[in-house]
This record gives sequence, structure tokens and C-alpha cells, in this order.
Amino acid sequence: MLCVECGIREAKYDNLCEVCFRKKVKFTAMPQHMEVTICPHCGSVKFRGEWKKLSLEEALRGLIERNVDFLHDYDSYTFEFKYREDSEGYILDVTFHIKYRDLWIDEEHVSHVSIHYESCPRCNRYFGNYFEAILQLRGMREGESYEVLEYAHRRIEHYAVKNENLFVTKEEGKKEGWDIYLSDKREAKKIAKDICEKYGAALKESPQIAGRRDGRDMYRVTYSVRLPSYRAGDVLCIEGVYYLLERVNRSVLNLLSLKDARRKTVDTKKHMVEEVYPQHEFEEGLIVFSRDGNLQIMDSQYRVVETRSPFIFEDGQKIKFVRIKGEVYVLPCSS
Repeated sequence: MLCVECGIREAKYDNLCEVCFRKKVKFTAMPQHMEVTICPHCGSVKFRGEWKKLSLEEALRGLIERNVDFLHDYDSYTFEFKYREDSEGYILDVTFHIKYRDLWIDEEHVSHVSIHYESCPRCNRYFGNYFEAILQLRGMREGESYEVLEYAHRRIEHYAVKNENLFVTKEEGKKEGWDIYLSDKREAKKIAKDICEKYGAALKESPQIAGRRDGRDMYRVTYSVRLPSYRAGDVLCIEGVYYLLERVNRSVLNLLSLKDARRKTVDTKKHMVEEVYPQHEFEEGLIVFSRDGNLQIMDSQYRVVETRSPFIFEDGQKIKFVRIKGEVYVLPCSS
């Protein structure tokens, strides 16, 4: 059968020869003008009604895929594009590589892409000082604020990786502690719980109605995290016995007895911490004599004090100790 167009060559493709088929048949169509919506603050792209963090190349590729019309059946295709900036946006040069039966056909298109700027919902909230929760940090020791705040911000960054709508609206230092205003109350609760777990802190929730939306009450929640009076590394008195606090996990304390070196686990919900001796009260000393648990220690004033300890030391070893009610308690070397 001969080509219905030229009548000369064999009709191999839709009653046309290859030459006429390539001339007459178009596989793709692209609009000469397209538009992409970008947030001017964070650069997010509005993609199919949703805002996404995309690079410019990803946004333009998605724009091409959404706007190309296929005019003829094909087996497969790929495309490549280049772009250049102009006064109103970008000029796109797009080349489609189309496979149809045993043919490869290239089709080129040029389109102008206008940039429409629109603030995304996240930036609208951010610049509108939007917040759903206040994370209150209380009970921090002098000089400890930086450490606790750094940990809080690390947890915020951790949850913000999966939730881009989580951000810090503002922060305020107060006499009683520090307040962090957060955009998402669910994530704020996770962060508060993480801080409680690390420091053995107590958590109190206080919801307040902040308005109504679609006939429903909208709440803001204050998560008050109060750190306990003790930290890992302090010496505690529980039921008249003095312990080194080795680890805190929520309400559970892992303790090491300074009397007999036995380890003990205590739940503060059932046992009261009677006394706390923080690490900054510890003194440094030098072992001048050690024999069978009997120690002689030279303190920083070159005075020698005597005590007993269940821990093993060597003469000339530097140690830390704490004086409590006339008694001297020596900390193990690992502390």
C-alpha cells in the first residue's frame, strides 16, 4: 500500500510513509504562556493546589508535565528543557523525545513562564505572629538556660523536618524562665514531653479558647515544663541515705550509694527527694592515704580530712567530694 499523501513511498504509519508521517503528525502541544505561583518569602511553589518545597528546576518540570497535551498515540517519551530568565519570568525551551513503533521523533516547543507571587499559608501564619502553643520552661538553674534552650530547639528542628508548618513565632525571657511560642500545639506537646523525659521534669497543660472556626472552638495550649531541683551528677538524700544521681528518666532516678556503692532505682512518685547537693558545691581534693576504705584527703586549703568510702582510690589521685552535716562523702572517679 502506498502513502495516501505522496503516493510514492510505502505507507508504514497510519497510511503514511515515514517522510509524510513526520511532516504531518504532531504528538505534542504546549501553551505559549504558562504561570507558576511562588511564595516570595520561603520560595515554596503552589503545585496542584498544594504548596511544596521545590527547586526552580523541579517546579518548571512539573509545569511542563501538567501542561503538555498529547495529540497522538505513542509508546513512550522523555523530555528535556532549558530555561533563561527574562524581564517577566522565564523562557522555556522544551524538547520531547517520542517513541512510536520503531521511530524516534523530536518535537520542540518554546513557552513563556510568568511568575505569580503569593504568600503560602505557612508564611501568612509566620508573619501574622500565629501560634497555637506556648512552651514554658521553668525551674532552670543559674547558667543552665542555654543548655536547656539548645535542647528544646534541637527537638523543634527534629519535628520541623516532617512538619514544615512547625516554627517558632517568638521567644521571651522572663524572670521565672523562658517562653517559646510555637505554631503547632501537637508538636509542642511532643517537644515538652521530650524535655520532661530528659530532665525528669513535670508537665502541666493549660488549654484556653482562642476563638472559633467553622463553628468549632479553637484552643491554644500552654505547656509548662518545670525542671526538678536535681540533675544527673548531683548528690541526693533519700530516706536518710546519700546517693550520686547517675541518670534521670522521667520520674525514675538511677542512684549510686555513697555509703556502700550499691545501685538503686527510685521512682519520685513514691519516694521523696529530701536534700539536693548540686555539682557546683563539690570540692576537689587529693588522696594522701588510702587503705581498706579509709581515706585521708587534702582539700584546696591544704587541710587533711578523714573519711571512709566504698570506692577504690590510689594515693596521689585527684577526687571530688562533698561535705554534708560534718561528714565527707567522696564521689567515684567516673563522676
